[in-house]
Amino acid sequence: MPLDKFQALRLRLSVPRLTPADLSACAAGLEALARDAQQAGATVRRIAVAGDCNVQLLAQAVACAIAQEGELALVHAVPYDAATQECLDPHSPLHAFRPETVLLVPDWRQALLPLAPDAGAQEVAQATQAQVGRFEALWAALQARPCAIIQHLLVPPPQLLRGVAERRAPAAAVRRVQALNDALLEAGAGRVTWLEADRFASQMGELAWSSARFFHAGKLGFDPRFLPDYLPWFRGAWRAATGQAKKLLVLDLDDTLWGGAIGDEGLDGIALGPGHGSQGEAFAAWQQYVAALGARGVVLAVCSKNAPELAAAGFEHPCSTLRHRDFAAFVCSWDDKATGLRRIAAELCLGLDAMVFVDDNPAERALVQQMLPEVTVVDIGTDPAQFIDRLEAGHWFDMQAYTDADLRRGAAYAGRREAQAAQSGPVDLEAYLHGLQMMGHARAAQPGDLPRLAQMELKTNQFNLTTRRTTQARLAALLQDEHWLLLTLHLRDRFADHGLVASLLALREGEVLRIDNWLMSCRVLGRTAEAFTLAALVRLARQQGATALVGEYLATARNGVVADLYPRLGFVPVDDHGRFWRRALSRPLDDLASSITGDGPERC
Repeated sequence: MPLDKFQALRLRLSVPRLTPADLSACAAGLEALARDAQQAGATVRRIAVAGDCNVQLLAQAVACAIAQEGELALVHAVPYDAATQECLDPHSPLHAFRPETVLLVPDWRQALLPLAPDAGAQEVAQATQAQVGRFEALWAALQARPCAIIQHLLVPPPQLLRGVAERRAPAAAVRRVQALNDALLEAGAGRVTWLEADRFASQMGELAWSSARFFHAGKLGFDPRFLPDYLPWFRGAWRAATGQAKKLLVLDLDDTLWGGAIGDEGLDGIALGPGHGSQGEAFAAWQQYVAALGARGVVLAVCSKNAPELAAAGFEHPCSTLRHRDFAAFVCSWDDKATGLRRIAAELCLGLDAMVFVDDNPAERALVQQMLPEVTVVDIGTDPAQFIDRLEAGHWFDMQAYTDADLRRGAAYAGRREAQAAQSGPVDLEAYLHGLQMMGHARAAQPGDLPRLAQMELKTNQFNLTTRRTTQARLAALLQDEHWLLLTLHLRDRFADHGLVASLLALREGEVLRIDNWLMSCRVLGRTAEAFTLAALVRLARQQGATALVGEYLATARNGVVADLYPRLGFVPVDDHGRFWRRALSRPLDDLASSITGDGPERC
């Protein structure tokens, strides 16, 4: 692929005020590059767009959005009024295109069955379920391929008709769209990634977004002037669907979390809270927002040029919502910010591409962009009242549902910092691990584990033996298949309950149990959790009459941390390429010593 041409198009797509004409021109150039790259054997994303309206322009926007994410895509636009047929027919042009992702774009004009204005709640509910069934048929046909599905939530019609009466009538279109969206969210959990087109249209203005003249003239469900604004919304859904949502928010301090420099102004002099006018109130609201992100699973860190003791003192301010303990990493030094960000990534075992960096200083942002292009750098401006909107505009942290692991992640990382602090200074590693008082539960997966397991499948890149991605629907099917075993590990220590941190998927093949994939959270790397998990697997395999385990390792750019896992755990190579490994179950478990103990009824 001619990288200079691709980068030139990406640069054109990075200007602040894109136009639909820019998107159209860039999409044409990207399509030519994608076809050339495909012929050369390079990886190219294949995405189909189908909907109840004309999706040609949306297809162009999708190609540009994927380019902004650093990848090339071939995009197939299904003709107007052919979406249902092409999705359901396995021999249609859509299926012949072999998409890895399908974007579905429903429109209220087609999605709502006709009902009389006086239809009651029961009749409306029946119509809603009928339409949900229509979408479930589409999803099933597409996932038989299989492929990932991204779907717009329905945008309600902008017509007011008779005002408040429409809000009260069960058969009103606005209420029916909301009910259908709610039902679709429930039915599509674990199967579909949702794009909040309804919220996007609301922000743009529903009357402007759904301008009738574009639908009548070209069957467009939207005003094409808003296509540039659509790109970050699609990118957020795309990252959620492909497991690339950002995990870590790294923040500067002075003029980023409070107004002024704490080293010069002192604790009482920084602008934070109502005592410092509108600026202080805006910084307080911004801190509350950041804390809310942390409570919902975004990992928080500080990277500041400052004296550590002064920086920490800023969080003792009476109006500071954030506290020092809320940050998983706290790097304050006089090194450049790129060096600090590398330290944070290494300390947290997270990739630089999982990081969003926020700093009010344009020179610092430019340095990081130049030295660490993998890091997402956000310009939040200088007005703290706009910080929230400017960060949210990128949809960096969008996700589809919370899991228990998300809601306890902040406490888990705080516990991790305490554990690391307990290790500071010369100490015997074995004594340190035993001092953590780790308790593990290794057991077969339960249906309630599926959302977290699917999340790990998408997000885990380092301790991931094969990086095969298994969907939640597929995992649910494997739970019912007696030939498959899905083992989970739940871990806690004296500092925190880390929840479900590892999963191992294995297939019974005669007398051999083959490990199809093995995942573990980076938060518990180096704690002998892998030995504990394997010991549990060995016991279960013996109970099933297996005589050997076989494991597979497929090297990637990110999973080198587990390159030696199988030989460390007593496996011997089966081939000359280091891909397949075998361990006889006749071997004793003495070599799988672990500092983790099991307790409770689920003890292995």
